[in-house]
Amino acid sequence: MSEEKQPGVPEPFRPEGTGPAQPAGAPANRWAPAEGTPAPPAGSPGSPHQPPPPKRTSAQIRADMDRQRHELGHSVDHLRERVTEITDWRSQIKKHRRSIVVGAVATGFVVGGLMALRRR
Repeated sequence: MSEEKQPGVPEPFRPEGTGPAQPAGAPANRWAPAEGTPAPPAGSPGSPHQPPPPKRTSAQIRADMDRQRHELGHSVDHLRERVTEITDWRSQIKKHRRSIVVGAVATGFVVGGLMALRRR
């Protein structure tokens, strides 16, 4: 069967040098090995036949997981203590009493000044 061009129907996109218009002897993908090239031997880099050997044993991985689980427990406990300390407003008032008093006085002056300006 031959393909006939129909008027008003665009041709499908074909990158230059592919399909029937491809030059003879040119590979379709210049980075791919030529067709018929044997695959690399199993176990060598680039071989799809065998996964790379593990870098750590399963015992090492388990030991790392146990250590990280232990560290995570300590981190969570520390975080819980810190959150409790920060959210305790009474202790925050005791620690920052001077700053709170200075802020309250400044706020009083600003509000008082605004009220005085408003009355004029």
